[in-house]
Amino acid sequence: MRLFIGIPLPGEYAQLIGRIQAAWKKRLTSKVSWVRPELAHVTLKFLGEVDEEKISAIVQAMREAARGIFEMQGGAGGFFPAVGAPRVIWVGLRQGREECAAYFEKLDGGLAQAGFLAESKPFSPHLTVARVKAAMRSDDWSGLLGDLKRDWPVFTVDHVVLWQSILRPSGPEYRRVAEVELTDRS
Repeated sequence: MRLFIGIPLPGEYAQLIGRIQAAWKKRLTSKVSWVRPELAHVTLKFLGEVDEEKISAIVQAMREAARGIFEMQGGAGGFFPAVGAPRVIWVGLRQGREECAAYFEKLDGGLAQAGFLAESKPFSPHLTVARVKAAMRSDDWSGLLGDLKRDWPVFTVDHVVLWQSILRPSGPEYRRVAEVELTDRS
């Protein structure tokens, strides 16, 4: 099973992302693969191909990393890589960044104990809007970044999800494998 752990986003985010994409699909000449708005999420950890018998250890690491509910809000947009032609278009976090990083750090450590490789790159919580297959320098990339910087709604993160990603010719399909509540711990 191809698995990842992430934070689902509320419907308002899918609507906003859909509107942004509709406007920019007409304006960009670059070859861009837009993320289906209803699939947008904040990835905490991509696990790759995993045997089904490891799911209980993954869920246990997710539970042990839980530190309580928190508020999250999208922020300004950006590109990966930051310099040169963009390959990924994303929205960062204005609120909830530290809580995501704390959860990720604990999660990554727990998963390492369960036999998964620890991340070597710094954690940068974001939601992916599109992947750029072939960037045209003449496109209005700064205008797109300006459009991504908007008043994103604040929402409560009260659970994280272990998803299975099924790759299909029409695009990925995500199935929830497990969900862990982030109940407040006093």
